[in-house]
Amino acid sequence: MTAHTSPPPDSKASGTEAAFDKSLRYSVSAPELYALLVSEDAAAHWMGADVSIDPAVGGEIRVSMSGWPEIVGEFLEVLEPERLVVSWQAADWGRPLLSTIEIHADGPHDSRLSLRESGFGSDDDLLRRRDWLWSHWLVRLAAWGAQRGSLRGTPQTAPKPTDRHR
Repeated sequence: MTAHTSPPPDSKASGTEAAFDKSLRYSVSAPELYALLVSEDAAAHWMGADVSIDPAVGGEIRVSMSGWPEIVGEFLEVLEPERLVVSWQAADWGRPLLSTIEIHADGPHDSRLSLRESGFGSDDDLLRRRDWLWSHWLVRLAAWGAQRGSLRGTPQTAPKPTDRHR
């Protein structure tokens, strides 16, 4: 898994539009990764939130989680299983943000997700909060996807407990 942020969250955009980019690899196929992104049940797990999703152009996504204002988005572009573009808004943001998610197949059971979120203006605090939130979400998505991916093949045996005090 790799992640890249531009500009770094602790730097100013100095008059340019601030944005961040992330690129992560997953151990699930591109269609499976897309399904994890648009499934309400899966998103509730990897986001750790109450989520409603209508993954169609003009459809709405709502994310409610403790400690954050409700986030409401509209799907501007939906190209299954390759691309999602969402305009997001929350009460304390003052402006909408734009997320572009692209999914690339890296083999029959592997994929890569690229995320770009923009629209921050000079709001470095919001950029840092959203960068942290997406980092958290995408790591949880990787864990959820790996768990689901491990169910795909042969039956898995439970790991044996170890004695860590030896």
